[in-house]
Amino acid sequence: MSLKDGTRLQHYEIVEPLGSGGMGEVYRAVDTKLRREIAVKILPERFASDPSRLNRFEREAHLLASLNHPNIAAIYGVEHVDGVRFLVLELVEGPTLAERLKEGPMDVGDALRIAAQISEALEAAHEKGVVHRDLKPANVKITPAGKVKVLDFGLAKAMSDPEPSASSPPDPEARGTMTLEETKAGVVMGTAAYMSPEQAEGKSTDKRSDVWSFGVVLFEMLSGKRCFDGRSTSHVIVHVLEQEPDWAQLPAAVPTGVRQILERCLTKDPAQRLRDIGDVRIQLQAAISKPAYSQIGSASRPKQSRNLLWPGVAALVVLAVVAQGFFYFRKKPATKADAVRFEIAQPGNANLSSALSVSPDGRELAFITTGSSAPTRLWVRSLENLESRPLEGTDNVTGFPFWSPDSRYIVFQTGAKLMKIEAVGGPPLPLCDFPGLLLGGFWTNDGRVVVSNGSAGGLLQVPAAGGQAAAITTVPGSSGPSTDAFPSLLPDGQHFIYARASNLPEDAGIYLGNLEGSPAQRAGKRLLADISPVAFAPSPDSAQGYILFVREADAQGSFGTLMAQSFDNRKLKLAGDAVPVAEQVSEVGFSTSANGVLIYGTGPVSVPQASTFTVRGQLTWFDRQGKIASTVGEPGVFRTFSLSPDNTRLAFDRSPPGGSADIWVYEFARGVTTRLTSDPATDLSPVWSADGSHIAFVSLRRQRGIYVRASNGAGSEELLMKEDSSQEVIPSGGGWSRDGRFLLLYSVPLTGGIGPETDLWVLPMTAAGSGDRKAVPLLRTEFAERGARFSPDNRWFAYTSNKSGKDEAYVRAFDPTFVPGSGNPSPGGEFIVSKGGGISPHWRVDGKEMFYLAPDGSVMSVDVSIGPEFRAGVPKPLFKGPPGVIFWDVSSDGKRFLMPVAGDGNSISPAPYKVVLNWTSTLKK
Repeated sequence: MSLKDGTRLQHYEIVEPLGSGGMGEVYRAVDTKLRREIAVKILPERFASDPSRLNRFEREAHLLASLNHPNIAAIYGVEHVDGVRFLVLELVEGPTLAERLKEGPMDVGDALRIAAQISEALEAAHEKGVVHRDLKPANVKITPAGKVKVLDFGLAKAMSDPEPSASSPPDPEARGTMTLEETKAGVVMGTAAYMSPEQAEGKSTDKRSDVWSFGVVLFEMLSGKRCFDGRSTSHVIVHVLEQEPDWAQLPAAVPTGVRQILERCLTKDPAQRLRDIGDVRIQLQAAISKPAYSQIGSASRPKQSRNLLWPGVAALVVLAVVAQGFFYFRKKPATKADAVRFEIAQPGNANLSSALSVSPDGRELAFITTGSSAPTRLWVRSLENLESRPLEGTDNVTGFPFWSPDSRYIVFQTGAKLMKIEAVGGPPLPLCDFPGLLLGGFWTNDGRVVVSNGSAGGLLQVPAAGGQAAAITTVPGSSGPSTDAFPSLLPDGQHFIYARASNLPEDAGIYLGNLEGSPAQRAGKRLLADISPVAFAPSPDSAQGYILFVREADAQGSFGTLMAQSFDNRKLKLAGDAVPVAEQVSEVGFSTSANGVLIYGTGPVSVPQASTFTVRGQLTWFDRQGKIASTVGEPGVFRTFSLSPDNTRLAFDRSPPGGSADIWVYEFARGVTTRLTSDPATDLSPVWSADGSHIAFVSLRRQRGIYVRASNGAGSEELLMKEDSSQEVIPSGGGWSRDGRFLLLYSVPLTGGIGPETDLWVLPMTAAGSGDRKAVPLLRTEFAERGARFSPDNRWFAYTSNKSGKDEAYVRAFDPTFVPGSGNPSPGGEFIVSKGGGISPHWRVDGKEMFYLAPDGSVMSVDVSIGPEFRAGVPKPLFKGPPGVIFWDVSSDGKRFLMPVAGDGNSISPAPYKVVLNWTSTLKK
């Protein structure tokens, strides 16, 4: 059957045809639920009644589902709608290898790189017991980033499956992938020019048949000519069975080893042919690693790569730096070698964040970019050439990623999930559910991944293959909310260093931990009192290493001096004094490799899309068209803030130089800022009472809990509710009901365990003794709910939840007559307000409009109706806000929006990354 553009199969909408073959028609389509482009492969109607065809189609789905590899196009599902059977597949952009070969032979280096990726795909399939049986250039795609994807395992079979019988009817409709009527001894499947001799004879096939087809494809890439050709299919079959390849067609530049690989692949007797494609991959990678072919560009754009060379002196400078880096990575740098320095600028219009991590082998850099015109995304930059490339499937990444010890995988966070992805690209793989914020981690030698969850609490561990997370370290009960972060494994594979942030100076610092022992033994001992992210770097002397950290940060805590502290790897003790490495280093943006590569940020601190995100910049008013109306106060570092109900004042938390955060109040009319709290502990998240007379906030002092104080500073602070030792409870902005009876809260677990992530609570504000009030559960699920706000009539509350798999804005009913102990304060009636993702919902004061932030940073408007019933209209975009906004507020009339604008308002970190090769040579003795 042929489908027209716009045809819908369930929630899949057909866009355009892509091609057809013996196993079905392929269309570009859109998954309207997940809002992504996919490929739909449909079994033709004329085959629907053919049991053998139907079985092969179903087998294709099962086989593809068992293959999970970055060089194999993924399957998302198999569907049956109104008699139509179809596969939902990964849509792979870019030309096929067949289209590329129409231009002629490929550069030898490009051909080897493409072939190596094809061999990796086949190796992964063979390990699953799957033989492709139809490998050809038309079934290989090359993405714009140079990534190879092998397509169409439609003719593949499990090795244990029986071969088709000789009595099976031929299929003249299968044109490129065909059943050959001329051969009566058996059923020939595959494309004639690329099939193995045993396949052409209709005999039993196994993985060695794929080895043959691989050799034919590689021969064509190198020579630009088909290895076996002829005037008709019969002639091609004869050539495959009887003739040897014309080896003279190969260019002289092909290495001898590669010729030998081809000869072994193209041996007609399967018993004498190479048995394992993995052996081919190893030999190809060895050939690629030779200097002549080590800098191989993307085969899909060979001319473009040459256009990247700049004219004049600038080109010579760039090439000199790249050349130095290239030779640096080809050998271990000598101890006394001079340092090599260069910079990495932002790719295109994307903005560099503080989240960066260099691979253990020092060859690549993983980093996160953000910007108003593109989603937050994970990139990989080769340090051996000029290429930076985004990794597909990492949009809306958060936190600080890190590498596997073999430099193959990158661990990152998106939403409430911890993921890993191959640096060369491919589908992201889930590791575990993950609340909070990823603040670095490492892999152990026995296959565990140790991470910081960024919420107050200890470090977690999870199997590298995925599973349930468990605690590694726990924080002292006396510390109050503390966070263990940026763990780095030491050479013995058992100990590690990490940074502990704590409200108590005596508990904060850089620690030496242990993967074994009791919780106290795992938490270890404090090495340094410096409060800074930390990394470990080995030195050429295996008995010594260096602890890297930032000291003497500026008043805003963003830049400081990067220090190197000698560390005795055997005695596990500090050695000597710390020495400076670099000045004006971003406090959280530095990383080092095992072979002496150091990379650090030079822009303001920015943590992409984190719930604990702080923005250094200027609070700014925007109108409904996104135009700047005015600015508020002085530039600074902003996290949470809240407008007073009459819009005359602003409450916010701010950290003075060298101190903890306090609550401040800004008066718009006078332009005056007044400090409301001054306790040495951290005070955060101010919330106004409905009449503007009081402000509630959370304090991390020794008696942690929710406090309240008169907004004019009169009187003393009153403890409303004591927190227990298992969770931190935070007031929600806009969460104080208009009648003053209830305060909405959300909780964050402090244990570091994975369970209910964040829950919503309601605190009755009835008379009680100091600190004796008890919060009542409002919404407790296995998902993350946060940021609740009462509707103007107190009948509803809006909040953010990830129950759908991504953050969305919801509204639920609230019983304004609720009395503690009388039942559920939220009787039900849940509604989803956002579409395609949304966070931080706000109400207009008349209850007729709501606002939220879309994943791309757009401010969305939704017409709503409140009262006994709740109704919501279709979300409409108003304008795209500045990058990195999580916390914001809206004027009562919904005409102005207060948001922090980072830096100069155009970027988060336009400053480049600094790269130092052989950085230890710069240390002052």
